[in-house]
Amino acid sequence: MTNEHNDDMLTPEVEETSEAVLSDNTQAELPADDVDDYVFAHYRHHGGKHYSKKSSHGYSDSDNQEVVRSHSEQHFRHRKKLSVKDKNWNNRSWWQKLLIILAWIFGVILALILIAAIAFLVLRYAGIVKLTDYENLDMTAPVIENANVSVTDKGHTVIYNGKEYTFNTDMTSILCIGVDKDELGIDGGTGGQSDALYMIALDTVTGKTRVIAIPRDIVTDIGIYSTEGEYLKTEKHQLCLAYAYGDGRKTSCLNTTTAVSRLFYQLPINSYFAVNVNAVPDLNDAVGGVTIAMIDDSFYDTNLVRHYTGETITLYGEDAIKYVRQREVAFLSSSTDRLNRQVTYLKAFTAKALEMTKQDLTTPVTLYNIVAENSETNLTPSTITAFATSVVTNGISELDFVTVPGELVSTGTYAEYIVDEEALYELILDTYYTTEE
Repeated sequence: MTNEHNDDMLTPEVEETSEAVLSDNTQAELPADDVDDYVFAHYRHHGGKHYSKKSSHGYSDSDNQEVVRSHSEQHFRHRKKLSVKDKNWNNRSWWQKLLIILAWIFGVILALILIAAIAFLVLRYAGIVKLTDYENLDMTAPVIENANVSVTDKGHTVIYNGKEYTFNTDMTSILCIGVDKDELGIDGGTGGQSDALYMIALDTVTGKTRVIAIPRDIVTDIGIYSTEGEYLKTEKHQLCLAYAYGDGRKTSCLNTTTAVSRLFYQLPINSYFAVNVNAVPDLNDAVGGVTIAMIDDSFYDTNLVRHYTGETITLYGEDAIKYVRQREVAFLSSSTDRLNRQVTYLKAFTAKALEMTKQDLTTPVTLYNIVAENSETNLTPSTITAFATSVVTNGISELDFVTVPGELVSTGTYAEYIVDEEALYELILDTYYTTEE
């Protein structure tokens, strides 16, 4: 059937209406918001008849009508849908509304928890990467009589007495430095001495942690610097003096770290943490005090009360400083006796700190913030988080404490701790290397 035939089939009424709409711009006179509803109602009133008359653009009026109808119906259904939603919400009981609100709140909380968990994992990963950076590993080995030692691949592989050892790149080292000054920095031309030195060796995968106590009286190569900070040379001195050659902060830490690294056959030390004596009471009291069993009779508390071997006491405030700092210099063994007391104290302190960390993973960061003004470190929130989670998530409840093997002797001028190199190297292999049994 032709278009002419279709034109003849149209009634005059429809033609007039169509002409009025298309020619007289009746739609333009209507408010903009009512145009769609008007056109939609108009065409629905006429039964949705299709026009076949060609428009000036070459399309039939029926095509235009379908476009208009489609848009109008969508607009109508959208407004109807919103109206239905409003009615459904208003028709709900108060407890149904409450459940919906709570569901939304719970969903938001879950989203926040997920975001926090992702941020925590990213922080921990960044810390692990930094703690286990061994790009510059270049370990050496001592010359040991009656022992066969072969180091290959810059220390990644060691053959010791016929047994092969592989360096464990999951390990990290943190050198803890206790400085015998009330404030860090240069005072009287020196940065002070490191009276307490402890190497924390942590397996970031298993969480196994070993603390190696390093006697201050070990004589080893230390860097000598001028008062202007210019490097001069390397000389053999007591290890504790390495901290004195520096600014009492970063350069002193780096000089001490370098000296200990040499002592440990160029073992890379990833991190350092130096703290002065004023930080001890704050740390001690932050864990609720530290209870220890006396191992000698040399401790006098702040009330000048003497405590004897086997006695159990809880240290608070200044008593904690006195316990880890006191020594009777008249005795040759005073330095090692104090070291032994420090180890006893650290065992008790770390046990409480680990227990607190199990309840709250932010505990290490909290403890660090407490002593930040009295410390110097290259540790960051990411490395502290990585360290704490590695220990706690693996269920480690206590740390393994050992001392650099050796013997304290008198040179006539001062005490000197002679290191047993064979035993020390075996300790390093046992701590930082793996082997197939």
